[in-house]
Amino acid sequence: MPNNRVRYSREDFGYLVAFPDGSLGLYNETASGLLESNSASPALMEPHRLKQILVTDNFHLRTPLIVWFELTRRCNLTCTHCYVDAGREREGELSTAEARSALEDMKRLGVFSLVLAGGEPYLRKDFPELLTYAAEELDMITAVVTNGSYLTPQILERVPRRNCRITLSVDGLTAHNKIRGGHSTFELMQQKLRLMKQMEIPCSVSTVISKANIHEVEELLRWCIEEDIVFRTVPFNPLGRGLLHLDTHFMDKEDAAASANIFMMQKRFEDEKDKSTGLCVSKFFNYALNLIYMTRRGHCSRSVAYLAANGEAYPCVSCAATNAFSAGNIRNSPFSHIWEHSFRDMRAITWDHFIDETCHKCEFNSPDYFCANRCPVMSLVHNGTLLGCGASKFGKEDLRLRTERLKSELGYGY
Repeated sequence: MPNNRVRYSREDFGYLVAFPDGSLGLYNETASGLLESNSASPALMEPHRLKQILVTDNFHLRTPLIVWFELTRRCNLTCTHCYVDAGREREGELSTAEARSALEDMKRLGVFSLVLAGGEPYLRKDFPELLTYAAEELDMITAVVTNGSYLTPQILERVPRRNCRITLSVDGLTAHNKIRGGHSTFELMQQKLRLMKQMEIPCSVSTVISKANIHEVEELLRWCIEEDIVFRTVPFNPLGRGLLHLDTHFMDKEDAAASANIFMMQKRFEDEKDKSTGLCVSKFFNYALNLIYMTRRGHCSRSVAYLAANGEAYPCVSCAATNAFSAGNIRNSPFSHIWEHSFRDMRAITWDHFIDETCHKCEFNSPDYFCANRCPVMSLVHNGTLLGCGASKFGKEDLRLRTERLKSELGYGY
């Protein structure tokens, strides 16, 4: 069931507005009347669109676009690329009451969307209750990231039909079984996805692209296109358990052509699906990427955040995986207070710091490229320093080929 409510936040520059069709924009204070009267639409709001905003040193949205809420680190699988090394639960994971309180606080803050993840979130007995509370009672745009092991018809019957999408982690065809330690198969994932479609539950596939599966991701994407299932990819990063399996997963420069081909197929399919999917977490993520380019600052701690199962708040997934830039714990201070008053170390770092330190001598430090590899955490992983290049040789070549193909095939420009 679609949600037709216009969502917006009051920001220092005016308003950030998300429309039911999935479009987002920044508007000045003259739009207040339309928003307060619930009569805003993209067409009516267009005269109020901002052409520029003031970006201060501590710039961040007053309201996060996305919060990843890791409800448990427990998992029944030991996937070889897992960024948080899931398996055992974290010490002192949040109780049901604490998790509900955190959700309520995020609602009051106005968090635009929520990713409920793990580990495997369905290992929490209270997860169906928490999901319903977030999506239905609190009216939050929600995505669930799951390995699908526990998605029975009975469990799926309890999934909210409004504000919710189930994202199934699928790692390829034959590679899926190997990456998942022999405890899951692509055929099983096909059954789960078809069952969700039959039950009219919005669903999608998320795939971590790595050396182990890059040769078959295109076939997986073609299957998703045939089945009309939303498909997104994430490149492998050497984090968590992945650090123990670099020989299996770490890609090199020669893998970039296949990656760029998958990206272009995915981009065309996503552009088509975006016309009908409405407001969802992926729309907020895409807009967070736009804000990176607009503000020349990373989105971690500025438009997105990560809340670990023990209540610790981090700027992003990578920070949680490396225990870097922790901003506090919600047992000591509400997330809303942490968002507004903490994260200062991460927010103090801008693209200019990277340019001065490293990027001034890089060919991708050019208006022709949108390079989001100015990441202090991935620089720490690759270089042991905060302000080095966050890209591998594969990442650089992938950026080159994607940019060339976006320009030549779709007319994109930066």
